[in-house]
Amino acid sequence: MLYKRRFWCLRCHKAFTESDSACGRYKRTTVRLREEIGKQACSRPIMHVATRYEVGPRFVQGCLETVARPQLARSGLSLEESGPLPTPRHLGIDEFARRKGHRYDTILCDLDARQVLEVSAGRKKDEVASVLERLSDCDAVEAVSMDMSTTFREAVQLCLPKARIVADHFHVIQHVNKALNKVLARWAKTEEGKQALEGQRHLFLRNQEDLSAEEEQSRATLAAVFPEIGQAWQLKEVLRSWYAMACASTAAAGLDSWIAAVKGGGPKELRQALSAFRNWRQEILAFFDFLPTRLSNGFVEGKNNRTKALMRQGYGYRNRRHLRLRILLGVGT
Repeated sequence: MLYKRRFWCLRCHKAFTESDSACGRYKRTTVRLREEIGKQACSRPIMHVATRYEVGPRFVQGCLETVARPQLARSGLSLEESGPLPTPRHLGIDEFARRKGHRYDTILCDLDARQVLEVSAGRKKDEVASVLERLSDCDAVEAVSMDMSTTFREAVQLCLPKARIVADHFHVIQHVNKALNKVLARWAKTEEGKQALEGQRHLFLRNQEDLSAEEEQSRATLAAVFPEIGQAWQLKEVLRSWYAMACASTAAAGLDSWIAAVKGGGPKELRQALSAFRNWRQEILAFFDFLPTRLSNGFVEGKNNRTKALMRQGYGYRNRRHLRLRILLGVGT
């Protein structure tokens, strides 16, 4: 902190402060210190930075915004949630909870440039549509990757009518995994399954290539004892193989074959999960129209995981503006 002298003019009766190039006009801290505090606030909670430098949190917030402004401007972004956004060819959209069950935000990402475009409040159709309308050229978006969210789909169809909607393959497989987990949970409650499946359910929830030879042997033994679980696991693996090996010309036939296999011999939990495949068939098959790019929401999910880590680090964020800046800057990701 620098203390500068103030003077009083006896003729004009005005006060003024001596000039100092290191601090700037009306400032009592050096430019270098303010920049350092702003850089620290990009990767650490504001209160932690304020405590370390013995300044107020509002001062740290101002330093953060000063540092963030030119960085965001270089990417065509802004400190404020207004104005046009750069338009990507391939857009990723997802949600994350600021307070689970109460407050949610929507995140937009450029999947080609691997860059966050915006973090907007809310996840309802109108709230998502309002941020999509800020894209500078809505017709330039060729595809939008998302989870199987009806709200997101309706908003994209409204604002980006020319864009193809692609159901993220990770979420499709996760949907089947949840059904498989229900099969496991049902058998784990039975008399014979309580002991046999205790501590072993992970063998069916993991991918086959991730199992060691010993673990695969244990899984096969349990599958022989519980054939329904073994069948559910096998169907999940067939779906994964379909994603890995199918192409645009064979995808539809492969998906129909898998659905027929589930209907013919799959557990009831997997048969119930087929409703998503009926409602999202076109979007699931659209994934194969963008090979070998393999358009997915992997980058967006990674940003969501980083956001959760940021919120844990700061014990939650009451200041949504600060959280948004941290995500847009992408420091530490």
